[in-house]
Amino acid sequence: MPIINVNHASPLTAEQIEALMEGLTEVYTSVTKANPAAVHVLVQQVPTERWAVGGESLSRRNAKS
Repeated sequence: MPIINVNHASPLTAEQIEALMEGLTEVYTSVTKANPAAVHVLVQQVPTERWAVGGESLSRRNAKS
């Protein structure tokens, strides 16, 4: 049972998440020939204040730009 785990920092709509999960499943199964029913995709949206790059939160970095 393959699991594809996506952590995403910016908000996505329900439609975008659905398209992302469908697209990732299609790509994975086309490469591996796995049964699509066996592919699990998890999309987790992380608040930008809880995601850091170089020790600085994305919310702080975004506020600077």
